[in-house]
Amino acid sequence: MAPPVIRFATLEARPWVNGLGISREIASGEGWTIAVADLGAAAAFSHFPAQDRVFTLIDGPGATLSFMDRPPLPCLPFVPAGFPGDVPCHYEPREGAARAFNLIVGRGRFEPRVAVRGLAAGQGLVPPAGALALFCAGGAVRIGDARLEVGDTMLEPGSAVAADGPAIVILVELG
Repeated sequence: MAPPVIRFATLEARPWVNGLGISREIASGEGWTIAVADLGAAAAFSHFPAQDRVFTLIDGPGATLSFMDRPPLPCLPFVPAGFPGDVPCHYEPREGAARAFNLIVGRGRFEPRVAVRGLAAGQGLVPPAGALALFCAGGAVRIGDARLEVGDTMLEPGSAVAADGPAIVILVELG
């Protein structure tokens, strides 16, 4: 039997620590958090001491992350971007609102990997052994008897994934 599905519709929307955005925590464990953030406009990101972040735009045309003492980081949709969570960071969208998938981990505890995979209708994918989570970022997929739609997540998916139609999934590993 497949692990339970975490439905996006059940996630509680909470203001960011700095009040400049909305976050929905999907899951967390010792030293890691997976969340989805809604970004309405340019904003400073919250400060996460001694933590690293992998930021992946899942809706919106792109953005630039600006840092103190580092070059800017262009962010394209569905391209994971890693950076230290304790370096001041400012988000500047190309235009309009956006949504992002975030993995935040304790620095030095894990080697986080976030992989985005596009699937054609009927195409399958076997998550790597030990995968922490599979997030459905587009379309719909099946894992065993469970169906994940946009925004849904399964922790420790283990079983093969099959796309119902064109789909995009995000795989998370901690390493």
